[in-house]
Amino acid sequence: MENIKNGSNLPQEKTVPITVIAERLKLSPQRQSFNTDDYLKIQFIKANELEVAPDIQRLVIKSMIKGAKQFNGKLARPLYVFKRPNGKRVISDGQHTAIMGILYTNQGSELELPCQVDVHPPNLTEEECAKAEARKFKELNSKRRQAGKVDKLRADIAEGLEDALKILTDLEDMGVHVEQLGDITGPEVNGYSKLMEAHGSYGLKNVRTAIKQYQKLQKDKRFSKWNDIDKPLNGGLIGGLAAVYYFIDEHCGSGDKAFALETFLDDNIGRIKPKDLTEGTAGVSQAVLIARRIITRCNSLVEQEFITKKNGEPLQVSIGEQLMEHAGLKDPAKITVTVKETSE
Repeated sequence: MENIKNGSNLPQEKTVPITVIAERLKLSPQRQSFNTDDYLKIQFIKANELEVAPDIQRLVIKSMIKGAKQFNGKLARPLYVFKRPNGKRVISDGQHTAIMGILYTNQGSELELPCQVDVHPPNLTEEECAKAEARKFKELNSKRRQAGKVDKLRADIAEGLEDALKILTDLEDMGVHVEQLGDITGPEVNGYSKLMEAHGSYGLKNVRTAIKQYQKLQKDKRFSKWNDIDKPLNGGLIGGLAAVYYFIDEHCGSGDKAFALETFLDDNIGRIKPKDLTEGTAGVSQAVLIARRIITRCNSLVEQEFITKKNGEPLQVSIGEQLMEHAGLKDPAKITVTVKETSE
C-alpha cells in the first residue's frame, strides 16, 4: 500500500510495481498471444553503413541538431531501420540521433549506433520500400506522446525542485488534481496552464470559490447542461469564473452590482451551455473573455428584469465597460500595443 501524504500523489514508497499501475487503469482490452520473437532485436551498426530516403532530409530540424551541443548515449533510443532487398539499411525514424552522433563524437561516421532492424520482404521494389518506411515513420510518430507541461512538472516534483513542489502545494490548496498531481480526493482539472494562470491572477480564494461553484452547477438537477460530474473541470472556465469572483470582491462592493452577479452565478449561468462560454476564447486572454461573456449575459438579464432585487423591484444597475477595464477585464480586441520609436 502506498502512503499518500496531504492528499497528493507523492508516495512515500520509492517505487510501485508497473503491474499495479496497469491494474489501476481498470481497462479491459481484448488480449492476444505475443511471441517475444516479434521484438526487433537491437544491433549496433556504424553510421556510415546507414542511409536515409531523399525525402527524409526535409524532416531534419537543423535547430534541434545545433541546440543539442553534445551526443548523450544514455539518452539515445534505438533507431528504427529497414533493411531493403538490395541490402541497404535505411533509417525510418531516428535520423536526428544518428546525425548528432556523427557531428558530436570523435568517432563521427564510424560511431556504432543502436538499431532495431526491420527486414522488408524480398519481393518489394525500391518504391514500395520507401512507401512502407514512410508509413512506419508516420505510425511511430503518431503514437508517440510528447512530454508536456504536466509530464515535466511530475519529473520536477520527483527531483524535489522547489518551484515544482510549490505548484504541487498550490494544487493541493485548490483542492484539485491534474493527472493525479495535487489533491487526489478532489476533482480532476483539464487545462493545467489555465488553472495556474487563474491562481496567479485572481488568487487562491477566488479560484476555490470558482471550483466550488463549478461543482455545485454540475450537481444541480436544474442545470442539465452542466451535469457532467464524471468529466474533469475545464481549467479555462475555472479561470473565467475566478475572474468574475475577483471582480465582485475587488470592484463591486456590496451593492446591487455584486448582488446581480451573485444571483446570476447561482440561478442563471447554469442555463447556459459551458461551451457557449468557452468557445472561441482559447489564448492568453481566455479568462478575461469568459468573464466578459458572463458579465454581459448578466447585464442582459438585468435589463430584461429577469434578475431583480429581493423585493421584486427592478435593479437599476449596469456593469459598464469602464468598470470592467479598471478591473483588468478590458476587451482584448480593443487593447492596442504602442511601439515607441527610438533613434539610433
